[in-house]
Amino acid sequence: MPTKVKVRVFHELRTALGQGELELEADTLGDVVNSLISRKHAVKELIFDSQGKVRAYTTFYVNNSAQKTLDLSRKLNDGDLILLVPTAAGG
Repeated sequence: MPTKVKVRVFHELRTALGQGELELEADTLGDVVNSLISRKHAVKELIFDSQGKVRAYTTFYVNNSAQKTLDLSRKLNDGDLILLVPTAAGG
């Protein structure tokens, strides 16, 4: 049975996707990212740098716990809440 998770995105990710919350089938954090990119390719540039590494200013949370060491192969459980929060700039 597929793992269903809720994903909330913020700032420019929300703008790019045109919505702030989605329900996805995803077994890993990498599946979440790939699903978002497949919905809107511009998301890839917001999450990854030109070397294919996750941008340092993007924070992933799983069930409100920040992922200090990001592992895109991290397994998810049914009902998990994933937050993708790029750091907001301004002043």
